[in-house]
Amino acid sequence: MTNKKQRTGRGKGRSAKAEDIRKEALSFVETRGKTGAIGTLDIMPKTSEVSFFRRVNIGTGLVTVVYTGEVAAARSARDAAANLAGKISEFFASNLIPRPHERIYSLILQKSAEEIKVDSSANSKLALGIVETEGFVGMIQAADAGIKTADVVIPSWVTVGGGLTSVFFRGDVAAVHSAVEEGMSAAGKVSKIAASHVIPQPHKGTNEAAPIGKFTGKSTFKDTGPEDALGILETKGITGLIEGIDVGLKTANVVIQGWEKIGRGITSTIFRGTVADIRSAFDAAIKSADMVGEVVGSHIIARPHPELEKGR
Repeated sequence: MTNKKQRTGRGKGRSAKAEDIRKEALSFVETRGKTGAIGTLDIMPKTSEVSFFRRVNIGTGLVTVVYTGEVAAARSARDAAANLAGKISEFFASNLIPRPHERIYSLILQKSAEEIKVDSSANSKLALGIVETEGFVGMIQAADAGIKTADVVIPSWVTVGGGLTSVFFRGDVAAVHSAVEEGMSAAGKVSKIAASHVIPQPHKGTNEAAPIGKFTGKSTFKDTGPEDALGILETKGITGLIEGIDVGLKTANVVIQGWEKIGRGITSTIFRGTVADIRSAFDAAIKSADMVGEVVGSHIIARPHPELEKGR
């Protein structure tokens, strides 16, 4: 059920009980720049009886305005706002979800890379599904379609810049495949799909380091010494990076030291281990990452200089 905290995200619009919220539609208009967003915020409640839910900024100037209301009202408000936005700014996307899954409300309120715990004592064995889209609107559509299709949970979503956003599904392999396929199909109707992928059983280190629903078991991270080689892997978007991390960890005795978004959709990670292990891990990681995403940089440093660590 949608809780009190979630309902407060509706702003100063009309109040509603949780059961009423689930009967409503979500209306989205995404623009590039604040002018279109302000115009959208104003015209939607003037057009029909809708209530403000949230405004989301994902970078690259993309701003999404979200309202709720009965289906007909939400559709009218969306159409009016999309028409206006196209005249006063760069219109990016719009969408209407008639009866959103209850998880979608809390997902919209959830911050990028903020995780909820996956409710499973064996969550390290859960499959992982990723749908990465251009813009926020398509990602939410993928999330709603996927979670309605199969018995999956959504621990988080993330934006990495460049307008790229990803939603993560966890569950058994068949369910995750179904969620990803349906999510891609639905999202593709409102935005561009940047990447998608399913990892049947992510490595413990992948579970722990990436924003995909953390593994709650014993930590796999360990201290690394100055004698360890390091390998830097950079990709466009996060889908390829997660695949590279997972394959690298499964290929050789290496550890990763988290991940980072650099901007413009570029993400990176650092592997640590012996030179031989890093080379083996990297050969596999780069090949796999490039199959589901785009590798934009990679480098191995056999003997890192002590000064490097200060600026890393």
